[in-house]
Amino acid sequence: MDQFDRDHQAGEAGDNAPLSDVAWRRQLAELALACAGAFPGEEPARIREIRVLLASVPQIGQIAGLTVPEPARIEALLAAGAGESAVLALFGGEAGYLLSRGAAGQHLASVILPGSAEEVTAGGDSLVLALIGALALALSETTPGAAMVPESRPRDGLRLN
Repeated sequence: MDQFDRDHQAGEAGDNAPLSDVAWRRQLAELALACAGAFPGEEPARIREIRVLLASVPQIGQIAGLTVPEPARIEALLAAGAGESAVLALFGGEAGYLLSRGAAGQHLASVILPGSAEEVTAGGDSLVLALIGALALALSETTPGAAMVPESRPRDGLRLN
């Protein structure tokens, strides 16, 4: 059990108290770093970690374009060996992502969130780790409460989807 698991064990049942903005962003940055150095066997723990962080967001506007699935849904997907589906379940209609895999097996993921002018990219030893890393980085860089309004929407050429 790592430090995140110990800090959030009581919150797994869905009673997650919002974290301070600074603590939330720090934990997201630490998660992104952990994903970059993680092995595929660590995917379930990192999926649970990103879900708990989404559930404990300081301001709901910071996760615009994303969803927070119930823990039971995530656990069912993990039990079925569907880690990719578990991570993709975090994305709503307004968040974009792009996945790539090099010939040597390194995975890259780019994520763009509503209100962002450009995407954030991260790599990992699996699609799941790369996508969680990119999502965690993108969220750690969000502006608290930033709403996506039509005049601030990035030009179509800057969006991934």
